[in-house]
Amino acid sequence: MKMMRIKNIAAAVTAFGAAVCCAVPMGAAADDLPGSGSELYDGSYYYELNDDDTYTIVKCSALIVEKVPSIRNGKAITAIGDEAFAYCTGITSLEIPDSVTSIGKNAFYGCESLKTVTLPRKLSSLGDHAFFDCKNLTSVDIPSTLTEIPDYSFALCDELSDIKLPDTITRLGDYAFYQCSKVSSFKLPASLQTIGDNAMGSWFSISDIDASANSSFVYENDMLMDKDKTEIFRASSQISGEINIPDGVQKIHSGAFSTCAKLNAIHFPNSLTNIQDEAFSYCSEIKSVDFAEGLDTIGYGAFMFDQKIETLSLPTTLKKIDDNAFAYCMALNKLILPEGVESIGTDAFLVCDALKQVSVPKSIKTIGKNAFGYTVENSQRQLLEGFNLSVFSGSAGEKYAKSEKIAHTVTDVNLKKVAFIAAMAGLAILIIVFAVVLMRRSSKTASAGAKKALKAKKEAEEAKDYKKIMDDDNDKADEEDSEAEEEDEEEE
Repeated sequence: MKMMRIKNIAAAVTAFGAAVCCAVPMGAAADDLPGSGSELYDGSYYYELNDDDTYTIVKCSALIVEKVPSIRNGKAITAIGDEAFAYCTGITSLEIPDSVTSIGKNAFYGCESLKTVTLPRKLSSLGDHAFFDCKNLTSVDIPSTLTEIPDYSFALCDELSDIKLPDTITRLGDYAFYQCSKVSSFKLPASLQTIGDNAMGSWFSISDIDASANSSFVYENDMLMDKDKTEIFRASSQISGEINIPDGVQKIHSGAFSTCAKLNAIHFPNSLTNIQDEAFSYCSEIKSVDFAEGLDTIGYGAFMFDQKIETLSLPTTLKKIDDNAFAYCMALNKLILPEGVESIGTDAFLVCDALKQVSVPKSIKTIGKNAFGYTVENSQRQLLEGFNLSVFSGSAGEKYAKSEKIAHTVTDVNLKKVAFIAAMAGLAILIIVFAVVLMRRSSKTASAGAKKALKAKKEAEEAKDYKKIMDDDNDKADEEDSEAEEEDEEEE
């Protein structure tokens, strides 16, 4: 996890930094120091001569210092070099003179006791990670000579609550103020045009963002967005209940809703294509996530540590699920992965302990290590008891299950074959139905013909009987006439 990696980097060099910075006690400063001219040491600082005949402080060796000198041997001190004060844990406050125009990378990295710092009014260059992990730094007043806050400059400054940015700052770098958890209000300078990834991530206390003076961003419905309202950069940590991400939003930036602990349901629009790193991480009350068709990518740790999500039905447009995307979603018990998903990252569903069954679609091409079926015990990844994967024969899912020794069931069904068989079965059914219809029609026709023939026969028989009756009647009449004639003759 990125935040964990950041902290691990800091921890890894703590001992080295402490040894380097605090090994020599502070000596008396002097303007006339011995040395070759290109390298000087005054008991507190090591200096190097620059090409323009000024000095750079390259290392602080004192246990405690409060003020950086502005001149040595008649030459101005204009720069603080890379890592010059790194891990000088004894420093609690520091005043940097206006002669200094440049502060290097990692210059005050890990100065965990530093509470206040006065930056020079002519500072024009600030290095990446300059005040990284200065845990107790409470405020910083950025001079108007700076135009950007570089990457990670004030990340992990947990106590930093007061940030004043001049109207010369055009860019906040990636993770510039990451995990400055005491910041409750923030005003965007009118000049600001770019906000980097997670620049305001893990702002646990942020409740108000003022963008009224800025033409590049707007703050509406507790969300900081670009002026076109297609991207969300940061939400108030006080946003709560069920929310609908506005129609038209295409991207939710890294850390935008991180640590929004009162949020419990989210509905995404069809316009959304990208949910970036840690966008909804540490949202401890989220239970329902309604994804819409159109989403393409879910970034690193996007829903990490959202411990109340129970069901996930992902859209068919989704292609990539990045590392740790749903790690530590411990209540998750139902996951629907559609055909179309192509990539699932390392630890994507790590410590989803309630999830016991997952069907892996055939469309997936790559699955990262420990993506499914793993939990963490005693800081070690362990197979999740009772977990089973349903996979296709020869697929990436089957390869993953075998390589990770995960229980799985395999189907040899070929989707094209299934489709063909289904089509043939459908055609056969149509033929049968058609045949039945024809048979019924034929049967009806035959029945009608038989009835007609029977009727004709009956009529013929009736006509024959009628003729016989008429013939009998005529014969009888002839007999009667003959008898009458015989009687007449006898009378005569």
